[in-house]
Amino acid sequence: MAEEELISKKEVLERTGISYGQFYRWKREGLIPESWFIRKSTFTGQETFLPKQKILERIEKIKALKDTKSLEEIAQLLSPELKDRRFTREEVLRLSWISREVVEYYESVRRESGSFSFRELIFLAVMESLRRHDLDPEELNLVISTLLSSDFSKLQSKEFAWVLVLVRKDLPGSFALTSRKPYLSTCLLYTQECLCDPQARVVAKIELSRILEDVKLKLGAP
Repeated sequence: MAEEELISKKEVLERTGISYGQFYRWKREGLIPESWFIRKSTFTGQETFLPKQKILERIEKIKALKDTKSLEEIAQLLSPELKDRRFTREEVLRLSWISREVVEYYESVRRESGSFSFRELIFLAVMESLRRHDLDPEELNLVISTLLSSDFSKLQSKEFAWVLVLVRKDLPGSFALTSRKPYLSTCLLYTQECLCDPQARVVAKIELSRILEDVKLKLGAP
């Protein structure tokens, strides 16, 4: 298969007549996928290149729509419907940013095999982020059950920045068969400032909107 022809960012701006600021605003709004930006070494140093046919066609579509549609509406028109896409187990295991251990653990919790929805892919990414925290299996199950019971359409809304927080509060006394101090854990989803018991401590905090955007970028979707 022939290698895809690239075009420099500078030439894109010259050929399309758009400004640097406009170009990067479209990128920030998700109209131009992050995965299209390729850094390469040239005789003048590092330069940014993009797939020529894709970027020129994309910019022409944006220019044709921008007078009648908002940038968010354009992004929805240009973006594949990830919310309706299914991913096979093999596809998920090939993703370098999701480990086999996380996939297998999630499958054990949901108690079924088969393909994964985009929603579940986000949950797997959240679990992967939680691996650096010292969580008990019960706490991880609590996070999963909280996410599964949530309204995912609300979590995807750009109107709010959703945050997932796992709070742990130590309980008085101790168990006879273990030296570990007992505690009570709670998982919260919120969009504004969250105030909790001052005697409790946050053991994990995940910005879901950031996870969502990161997964989209890694999948190459605007």
